[in-house]
Amino acid sequence: MTKEKVYYGKDIEVMFNSDVCIHSGICVKGLPGVFNLSKRPWIDPDADTSEGIARHIDTCPSGALTYKLLDGKYSTRKEDEHA
Repeated sequence: MTKEKVYYGKDIEVMFNSDVCIHSGICVKGLPGVFNLSKRPWIDPDADTSEGIARHIDTCPSGALTYKLLDGKYSTRKEDEHA
């Protein structure tokens, strides 16, 4: 059973799989307004542009973070791999 949690935003859904995370800290260091371990929920998908969040998630080295853009204009390499 995977421990994937979905964080719903108006333009993007962010998925986090805690079983895959290697705790590199790239998410919180790069977009602290979106990824903030001091807040609950710790991911706020409306705290930046969906495109900016998507680009940042693509830098996640473990693949623990993935996303789905809700406007249909963008796709992600990681989203396509899981299809």
